[in-house]
Amino acid sequence: MILSPALFIAAAAAQAPANVPAQAEHVAIQSADIDRSATFYHEAFGLRIIPTPLENRRWLDLGNGLALHILDGRTTPKPSNRNEHLALHVNDLATVTAWLDQHHLIWTDLAGTVRTMQVRFDGVRQIYVQDPDGYWLEVGDSRGVPAK
Repeated sequence: MILSPALFIAAAAAQAPANVPAQAEHVAIQSADIDRSATFYHEAFGLRIIPTPLENRRWLDLGNGLALHILDGRTTPKPSNRNEHLALHVNDLATVTAWLDQHHLIWTDLAGTVRTMQVRFDGVRQIYVQDPDGYWLEVGDSRGVPAK
């Protein structure tokens, strides 16, 4: 079922516990090519595209009532800093790295070692990759399967 933007926001708000003072609704980034960026997030991570009536925006569902809003207008590169990132969990990190490899995109560990996964303290495998506009993403395997 596809929710209209108003219903999507209302549904997300309805899920918030009454005692929580604030809840994240969306993250917005600016892109030089919103269609290229939306395609990247949709194909690499399987994020569902949310219909929007706004022509200069692309919205994607991050799950748990949170959306990614891609806005047009970026004219300069995003400064590179892995410590400033959006963290995503996926069901199968191997599928993501295979897609990145197929598209000749570089992925690293936090230190910047190319094609290297790291294992977090709780067993979750992680990689870092930049989106088409240079935003850093930390991508973790939600299964918590140690890297081989």
